[in-house]
Amino acid sequence: MKYLLQLKAIKIAVLLLLATATTQAQTNYKVFVPQSYLTKNYLASATDNIPNRGRYIAEKWFELVLEQEHAETYVRSVFESAEIPVLNVTSSKIMIPFREKAGGNNCEAAELLCSNTSQTANSGGAGTQELTGANQGCLGTEHQSSWYYLNIQTGGTLTMTINPNSSSDDYDFAIWGPFTTATAGTNCPPISAPARCSYSACTGPTGIGTGDGCWSCGFFGLSTCYGPVTGTGTSESASGDSWISALSTSANQVYILLVDNFSNSGQPYNLSFGGTSVLGCTPVVLPIVLADFNVAKTSQGNRLSWVTETEDRTDYFTVEWTTDPASGDWKEIANVKARGYSQENYHYNTIHAAPSVSEINYYRLNLIDLDGSKTTFSAKMLSADNSRGIKKVERVFNTMGQEVDENCKGVVIYYYSDGTTERMYR
Repeated sequence: MKYLLQLKAIKIAVLLLLATATTQAQTNYKVFVPQSYLTKNYLASATDNIPNRGRYIAEKWFELVLEQEHAETYVRSVFESAEIPVLNVTSSKIMIPFREKAGGNNCEAAELLCSNTSQTANSGGAGTQELTGANQGCLGTEHQSSWYYLNIQTGGTLTMTINPNSSSDDYDFAIWGPFTTATAGTNCPPISAPARCSYSACTGPTGIGTGDGCWSCGFFGLSTCYGPVTGTGTSESASGDSWISALSTSANQVYILLVDNFSNSGQPYNLSFGGTSVLGCTPVVLPIVLADFNVAKTSQGNRLSWVTETEDRTDYFTVEWTTDPASGDWKEIANVKARGYSQENYHYNTIHAAPSVSEINYYRLNLIDLDGSKTTFSAKMLSADNSRGIKKVERVFNTMGQEVDENCKGVVIYYYSDGTTERMYR
């Protein structure tokens, strides 16, 4: 009998351990604000730089699930700093499933979709921020992003449905193209505006073609109605109904798709395609494999170096520089001849002799192929602060108010020896 009791105790302990491993205790905050502030744009402005596990718009409040527990006064200050008046903040403990970070968060790791049939995908992580003023269209910051290639085998009309597992989740998307199998890889991440883009604040299914959308109706338009919608137009803002027009495609065209979970919930979704177009599996050509890209401060200036693992039909590299990457104003500072064809590691370097000593210097690398195609390696953007020799960094904090290492990635705030502060993205 004692032996059986011991076995039962062990079994219970194992079940509790498994439950702990698959769920996590988080703090859910309800932030009550005036009705006119309950919009997606206000929610994004307050929370885009705060690590969270979920954010939603309810009837009278925002809901926010933070990765770390904070005082309600802190949460209030976050929204008020975004100029959102807060009426009240309450908090409660909830259990949410643990999910591993999904792959394909960067365009260079985009997955080739070979079938129109429904497939399950997982949202998690944003990877490197690859949306810029030049390519983002209706979107803003990446939240939980997944990148894909769509290779058109049979042309026609292409429709798409993104169906979240959780009806509370708000998914957005953008589609760039058309490209070819030879040029799609050199345009990933894209360098121009998308052909289709949706930033609708509607929750539930979204896509191109026809589906159930949402719009304001009822008393003074303060309530939301749902029903069949035929997508029109090529782009929609937060006030859109979640459906835009289908794509007219031709055989052998390639499109790049970004699916982004604005709600940050980590919940999966189903992705399917319809219409008369058929997706195929012809692989996208990658003209180069970039192994490394680094910057180092020297007495001659900032030394930029990079390594390629393979090259195919490469012509030359350009190095671009800016002190404000969000502006899209990049200046070419170097032009370096490429090897052309290589199946082994090859090293390159150049010097930026006149970097800014008052602002952060940002660098990115471009490749131009022999056919004139251009690849911008936005996922490997570098930064160098050449003002560090003038003023000393005393302390560094993240947006949660926690002191972090000087090399911490993300949005950080630097406190200098001269009493000044600086907010930057690394």
